[in-house]
Amino acid sequence: MFSFLDMINSSLSYFNLDAKLKSRIYIGIAALGDIYLVYVTFRLFMNHVWLRAFLYLLAMVAITYFLYLNFVFYFLGKTSQLDFLSPRFAKITGQKFETGNSTQSSFKAQQQLAQELANNSNGVFNGADTIPAVVAIDDHEQRNLQAVVDNLLEQGIFVNDYSGLSDQDIVEQYAQTNQPVPALNARSVPPYFELVHDPIRHRLEIYIGMNQMERRAVGHIVKIGLTDASTAHHRYRIYLANLAVVGGPNKIPGRRGSTIMTTADYGLNAQVAYRERQK
Repeated sequence: MFSFLDMINSSLSYFNLDAKLKSRIYIGIAALGDIYLVYVTFRLFMNHVWLRAFLYLLAMVAITYFLYLNFVFYFLGKTSQLDFLSPRFAKITGQKFETGNSTQSSFKAQQQLAQELANNSNGVFNGADTIPAVVAIDDHEQRNLQAVVDNLLEQGIFVNDYSGLSDQDIVEQYAQTNQPVPALNARSVPPYFELVHDPIRHRLEIYIGMNQMERRAVGHIVKIGLTDASTAHHRYRIYLANLAVVGGPNKIPGRRGSTIMTTADYGLNAQVAYRERQK
């Protein structure tokens, strides 16, 4: 029986099937195997082979339980109240356990929070007075940025769910853009950010954090538009109008419709507002 299941598993790997559809097929195959196990267990009891029958019975109960959990998850799109093991395994492996219902709601809540932060974190600026800025990040700032992002992920303000894209969506998007899809959602705006002029190193330093008290230096502006940041600072008053964290761990297409996780440093997309200095 196990050789038969292994043969089917190998055959399915040649087809570019959606992960959810493939899981449903596996559930159907496992159900057939479980039915066969019920028959074998019954025959063992009929023949008074008590020890082996009891062991087969335990295996049958365990397989039936996991079949039930997977059926509820992959066919009904939710998590059973009898699922006591998944949260414990998630805790041991350090992964966040989410139900089928909470995944979508979590993504929507994060998107709403990100939009509110993007609109309200640093005020409202006239679009005509804002311009993109080039941000450089040294090793010390990169470590700070990693620490801040880890904290925001832990607090649930940032979410690593590939902006709600499935593996198939990631493969299709990569085919169009030839760019990896980051785990961090688009428009991941930190709760607090500000721009500070560092008179010692003569540069415009970007600070972000959960709040002002926990802020860290995570990058510095080197160009504003096509103008050097130092020159622009002497001519204009510079304000940080918008900031989003980008990059980090991402996925690229693998073989047969699967995806591969790769790593990269986090970066910053910044827009600044400016006003000419009064003489």
